[in-house]
Amino acid sequence: MALDNQFLLILISGLFTALAASLLGAFIVVKRMALVGDVLSHVALPGIGLALMLSIDPIYGAAVFLLAAAFGTWLIEKKTALPPEAIIGTFFTATLALGVLLVPNEELFESLFGNLFAIKKLDAVIIIAASSMIFFLTLLLSRRLTLSIAAPDLSKSAGFRPDFSYLAFLLLFALSVALGIKLIGSVLMGALTILPAVSARNFAWSLKSFLVFSIIFGFIMTFIGILISAVFNFPPGPAVILTGIIFFIISLFFKK
Repeated sequence: MALDNQFLLILISGLFTALAASLLGAFIVVKRMALVGDVLSHVALPGIGLALMLSIDPIYGAAVFLLAAAFGTWLIEKKTALPPEAIIGTFFTATLALGVLLVPNEELFESLFGNLFAIKKLDAVIIIAASSMIFFLTLLLSRRLTLSIAAPDLSKSAGFRPDFSYLAFLLLFALSVALGIKLIGSVLMGALTILPAVSARNFAWSLKSFLVFSIIFGFIMTFIGILISAVFNFPPGPAVILTGIIFFIISLFFKK
């Protein structure tokens, strides 16, 4: 019974994580920031190491570093006009080197690829609440994000600030990555945002259908991946992502 309760806790946490990540991932793919999204997820590693050294929950350390990196990326891009992938790449190399030094060897694998049984009741409550907040805030920002991607000039004339919409988007993405650290791990969390979206794009015929398919695929691949990891005692991160890869390969046969 305890195992059943733990599995249910993990499953619900994973599905809510996928809810936020797959919706954000749709905008990441449309904005052609897939590489940026994947690299940003690695910035969490030194935050995890620092949190472990201070004996606090790794989610909090990861969130601080990710939010700082997202804000730093936005600020540097705004000041220098450097492409975001170049800025994130700089953050990535620095934080990865720092993270390897800070994270103990016995904790490194769990930090990189997740741990199926690391999620407790309090973690689940935080993940569910924060993922729901990210999902609804992304929906509220969706019109602004769409306009800023498709027609920046029109976005400005409509009274929107594309730069602040972009900052809010980066911060929401950073927070969603932090929430998935325990389940998916820092290395693979970026892929959870990208794979549902790239699969959905091959099925979708409109922006609305694209967003809906991305969320559905994120749910399904997370559910199947967690189920496989529980049955075969695999790390959850690789199981979820490999399931997503299979979804993507299948979607290629339906590309419109």
